[in-house]
Amino acid sequence: MKTNAPGAPRKPKVSLGMIVKNEEDNLPACLASVADLVDEIVVVDTGSTDRTKEIAQRFGAKVYDFPWVDSFAAARNEALRHSTGEWSLRLDADDRLDEENRRRLRNLFAGLKDEIAGYAVKYIGVASAGSDETVINDVRLFRNHPSIRWKYRIHELIAPALKQAGANIYPTDMVIHTVGYQDAGILRRKQERNRRLLLMEDADHPNDPYMLFHLGWNYVSCGETAQGLPYLQRSLDLAKPDDTFVGLVYGQLARGYYQIGRRAESLAVSRQGQRWFPQYAELVFLESILLGELGDLQGSEACLRRLLDPTAGYVATDMGLCSYKARQNLAVIYSRQRRFSEAEAEWRRVLAEQPGYVPAWLSLADLWLSAGRISDLEQAVQSLQAQASTPGIADLLQARVCLTRKDFTAAKECLKRAASIAALTPWARRMLGEVTKQESGA
Repeated sequence: MKTNAPGAPRKPKVSLGMIVKNEEDNLPACLASVADLVDEIVVVDTGSTDRTKEIAQRFGAKVYDFPWVDSFAAARNEALRHSTGEWSLRLDADDRLDEENRRRLRNLFAGLKDEIAGYAVKYIGVASAGSDETVINDVRLFRNHPSIRWKYRIHELIAPALKQAGANIYPTDMVIHTVGYQDAGILRRKQERNRRLLLMEDADHPNDPYMLFHLGWNYVSCGETAQGLPYLQRSLDLAKPDDTFVGLVYGQLARGYYQIGRRAESLAVSRQGQRWFPQYAELVFLESILLGELGDLQGSEACLRRLLDPTAGYVATDMGLCSYKARQNLAVIYSRQRRFSEAEAEWRRVLAEQPGYVPAWLSLADLWLSAGRISDLEQAVQSLQAQASTPGIADLLQARVCLTRKDFTAAKECLKRAASIAALTPWARRMLGEVTKQESGA
């Protein structure tokens, strides 16, 4: 933990507050990235049976036991109760700070003033294999004041208390990464736990639009879209226009209608949401998809070009919507318009940004094969085989080559290898179905 140099002006004291349970695998990396930046570490343990408390104490933390009462807010408020710093920093055991963001946090601490305020950071969920990263703005540093306490059993917030206290909430350039959602099994268990707590919160406060939003989002993300839509609509009906999560409600509602095939409602919600939140990228991206499905390729292209405008200032929870995913869809539009050279150029731009993006590789493979450019595809396979950063993609593309030559056995072998990589399993299985179909008709 940090100390002030002798004779230096006193800096505001910052307490790191954490709640933990059985985090011996995650906690060392988290504390190693932040322990020397804060003045105090307060860890509230809600029932660990492993070495979590021992590890925390090794980093100089003050550790307190607190029985789990089905409320993250209650546990976090217990950490605040024991914190002696003027400011409180929240981290979870699966959060990480890299060197650049350690520097940013150090500078943020150095500029703290004697005021009641909060600071929002970008919180990035590191994706599981084959899924997307998500980005949210989250208040993680705030003045430790008796009137400022966490709210909600789950998806807890400090911002409402700050707002009620008349505090300013400042944006920052700091980024916190979390690794807590990489394992599909852990993610599923967290979603089940979250739903239980959300239903409890909804029973206690049935008309809270923030909880209704998260409950609807939970159902949609678990594939139970029909059950989630009424919660999302209720959230939208009850929310205030200046509630910061309303753009997300529109996005989830529009996506939900799309998932169950109600395209007209999806388009209407997307456009309505853009009238209130014109910079919300998810709504523009979904509109582009819907217009493309309706055959309005020019309208779809216009949406995608808006997303790719670096001066537009879009915000997104999915990092790719204003870059490589927009380019991927733009390339598809070009291909449908037979603008093949422009499509190829866009797919190459996608891969320059995301070398392992499978949809772009498969799209390029289709383009090359339809143009009789099998040598280009073979060169791509050779290049990918030499790159350790893109495992398995060479096998997917080689399977395409084998399928073109009716070498079904070799294609299956390639796809078997590709399917052993979790991120590629869906693609490999889909292609295996195509191989089987062609082989049976041969």
